[in-house]
Amino acid sequence: MSNKAIIALAAATVLMAGTSHAQTIDKDGMTGPEVQAWLQKGGYKAELTKDSSDDPLINSAADGQTFKIYFYDCNAAKRCKALQFSAGFDLKTPLALEKANTWNRKNRYLKVYLDDDGDPYVQYDVNVNAGRTVAGLDDDFGVWTGMIGDFTTYIGW
Repeated sequence: MSNKAIIALAAATVLMAGTSHAQTIDKDGMTGPEVQAWLQKGGYKAELTKDSSDDPLINSAADGQTFKIYFYDCNAAKRCKALQFSAGFDLKTPLALEKANTWNRKNRYLKVYLDDDGDPYVQYDVNVNAGRTVAGLDDDFGVWTGMIGDFTTYIGW
């Protein structure tokens, strides 16, 4: 075996060892039951239902705050390439547009919009296809749960 072949084999072995521990997500995304099992494995409530388009929809909660997980870019087998974490807040007094805009200017991931009554909704979109891993999804979920706590503090919820 040549030195180049030995080096190439060693490099491949190192790469394979590093990725063998990372559970990859299917290239076409995740199904409702897969996301439900992932949440439940983490100790979270995960009620699997369907939305008006017959795509999966999950009702869940973290740190006392309920939220939904919407599924997007789904194929015929209901394997979906994107998830959207979403939570709404029914406030007694509408949230000022300026306050919502200030949140959006100062925060990268969790974005807020106001409904017709001035109630805030926050959303966080995640791609779950094309080589994504469960560890990456875990990290995204940590961003979501951390920022939802920050947002509830921001609006005095």
